[in-house]
Amino acid sequence: MSPENAHALVKVAIESKDIYAAVAVYDIAHGDDRTALEAIFTHERRHILKLARWEHTPASVLKALSKLHDETVQLRIDKNPSTDGSTLEQQYLEVGSSKLIDLIAQHGNASVEVLLGIATREDDVQIVKAVCSNPNSDDWILITIDRRFKSYFDREIAVHLNAPSALLETIYARGNAYIKAAVVTHKNCPQTLLEKASNESDLTILRHLAGNENIAKNALVRLAQHTDPSVRRVAASNPLLCHSEVEKLARDKVVAVRRAVASRSDLTPSLLGYLAQDSYHWVRLWVARNPAMPIDLLAVLAQDDNMEVRRSVARNAECPKELLKQLAEDDVSWVRAAVAYQKNAAVDLLNKLQDDDDVDVLCGVANNGHTPQTVLQRLAKSKNDDIRRGIILNVNASRKTLLPLLQDPYYLHRLLLVGNKALLDEDRWTMHDDADPSVRFIVFKWFAKKFMQ
Repeated sequence: MSPENAHALVKVAIESKDIYAAVAVYDIAHGDDRTALEAIFTHERRHILKLARWEHTPASVLKALSKLHDETVQLRIDKNPSTDGSTLEQQYLEVGSSKLIDLIAQHGNASVEVLLGIATREDDVQIVKAVCSNPNSDDWILITIDRRFKSYFDREIAVHLNAPSALLETIYARGNAYIKAAVVTHKNCPQTLLEKASNESDLTILRHLAGNENIAKNALVRLAQHTDPSVRRVAASNPLLCHSEVEKLARDKVVAVRRAVASRSDLTPSLLGYLAQDSYHWVRLWVARNPAMPIDLLAVLAQDDNMEVRRSVARNAECPKELLKQLAEDDVSWVRAAVAYQKNAAVDLLNKLQDDDDVDVLCGVANNGHTPQTVLQRLAKSKNDDIRRGIILNVNASRKTLLPLLQDPYYLHRLLLVGNKALLDEDRWTMHDDADPSVRFIVFKWFAKKFMQ
């Protein structure tokens, strides 16, 4: 029987003396129970070190471990992506070690206040650079760093999402071609700077500018007509490019440019038809994936000499059942595998593909939501890990189909099953004493989360 409430779950974790069960239920424990859990996961230093580094250790447990004032433990906690902002702030205020400060400056949960303190007070270039690269740094932090270390961190600031327009203009004016190229791709790059960049001669700058969706349309047209094919290629991918220029680039002599056009989602049927006849298979491949591709043209590409093109037809979201039936007979297993994964594949087609001798095809059948349960149950006995995993990931796999896989030899499969909605609590609880610690942790964590709601 699975636990009926939080107290019962915590009691089982305490009785087990398992550190993974203990940390999984720590958030729902109180008073003496919480003290008992702490005694379990702090009993041995090797466990403390392991948990301080383990990326799944809950933030509350890491906070408790940080109070042990062990420098090796502290370093591991500050490297751990699960450590929360309050723990990092406490570390910064209490410890002061340059190693710890550097790790805090890099951490994804470091608060704006802590980062500003580091940016204002620290002189170590490596630490300040970490603040510049931290996505949590706001515009004022970046301005502060630029005032303290003028031009030293231009490269980091130029690519930071929170860099303000005025600072980008300053950096652009004093930067080299690579700095300027980074600035013109920035979402905060002002229009005046984009216009200025359009008159540059450096190809690195122009290539990056051509991909900016905030560029003026007339400037984009000029770049689409540039003599350098690498600039035209990027312009061909820009969704703002007008249709008349797209049509011109579809006839470009350079394959890379035509390929960029073929990957656009706004192509007209006539242009798709033109590109479907391209001599280069990568161009045909991209248009074959386009859901707007006319059925008659898809039928032509389904017989293409290149198997990658045929596979793209099979992957097309709008590929009709008739073509899928044809492609299911393809000599190349990679093409048949694409059919097996298709959401449009009919049941009779999946029944046929279950007898295929290729693993990739069988993985597709196992993963497909239209595959009958009887077929899934047969494939669940496969010795191949990937095939069994396909069944576990199948959104329509029934409880009856999944139950035998609770004993799967691969721990990752058992772990994935814990959150499967087709299973009952009693099914999940059978794995609470699993041989693998990750599985035990996930089981206790799942129930703890349930009781927190």
